[in-house]
Amino acid sequence: MRLIGSKEDEQNWQSKIHTLGPFCLLLWDDPINERVVRNETLYRGAKLEPEQIVTYQNMAAEKKYGSFQAFSSCSRNRELFEEFGNTLFIMDVDAAFIADVNQMSEYPKEEEQLITPGVCFSVQRVEFDHKTNK
Repeated sequence: MRLIGSKEDEQNWQSKIHTLGPFCLLLWDDPINERVVRNETLYRGAKLEPEQIVTYQNMAAEKKYGSFQAFSSCSRNRELFEEFGNTLFIMDVDAAFIADVNQMSEYPKEEEQLITPGVCFSVQRVEFDHKTNK
């Protein structure tokens, strides 16, 4: 997951503006993206390095906000994303523009949702599950 404030990731996404920007605008203006998603739980699996996990722990302790710096794929299907990486993000969405791309997906069982760049989040807690070692 790309973190706000990461100079390495910032330069990476900024280098894509000329090509990805127009595509993002089309996706944003797409008629299927007319509604704001409210009160929904989404999941995302990721492989994080220990120092990245510490960053999220600090965000939770300091009650800091972050934002998604790129389109981020997630799902309504928790079981599917529990398999990815060493980290499971459980996101309780209060209100956000999220594109439901499930109808266009080659893998409809994934129930894929696309979080648009700029959506803010806060980390409520970071837990280690001894059963799954994640």
